Amino acid sequence: MDSSLYHRFFEIEEKHWWFVSRQRIVLDVIRWQFGPGLQRPALDVGCGTGVFLKELSKEWEGWGTDTSELAVEYTKKRGLERVFQCTLDAFPRPEKRFKLITALDVIEHIDDDVEVLQQMLGLLAPDGKIIVTVPAYPWLWSQHDEINHHRRRYTRATLLESLNAAGCHVEHITYMNTLLFPLALVQRGAAKLTGTLVDDGLTVPAPLINDVLEFAFTLERYFVPTISLPFGLSLLAVARKQ
Repeated sequence: MDSSLYHRFFEIEEKHWWFVSRQRIVLDVIRWQFGPGLQRPALDVGCGTGVFLKELSKEWEGWGTDTSELAVEYTKKRGLERVFQCTLDAFPRPEKRFKLITALDVIEHIDDDVEVLQQMLGLLAPDGKIIVTVPAYPWLWSQHDEINHHRRRYTRATLLESLNAAGCHVEHITYMNTLLFPLALVQRGAAKLTGTLVDDGLTVPAPLINDVLEFAFTLERYFVPTISLPFGLSLLAVARKQ
């Protein structure tokens, strides 16, 4: 991604409704899958500026990778040290095996998503699990995807296809950001009709709006860990080795 995006993410991730809610939901999925982390090893692939890794490290022995030097610098500003600028095939501790590997809105940036999923499996402990999140529906493609250098958006079927091709057994897959899905459709439809740009997600809304959106998205923490929601703006999958 462009370096300017890392600057913006570092500024907004701890307060923007989307980042805050996604983090809470994923942490609840992890607790549902594993119980308390008890400082077991976990790897956050594509950790960005480290806001999720910082929270994960409160319960897990958190490690992180990112291909951006700037992202790693920002992560270390959050007080995290087990972070490396590398691709997974060059991970500096190749003998390390992780109980949990997360890739939150990462694989849509990569040309060969199957290859990186296979590399994740190579670092996974025999009883470990992978959790991935990705943006949903190719027909929702917008300038937000262009700005973030996405290669694709997924459907449930295409995400399953990539996971299965990599050698994953998918235990749970669901759409999320479901409650706000109708609002997003209206917003994008209006943008098309008027020729205006869809919100790029890099600005924190006014406090009241931010709080309402955060409340609505965060409500899904009670459903996403166990229920497969039929539609939404994102997808989440939990997988292990076949």
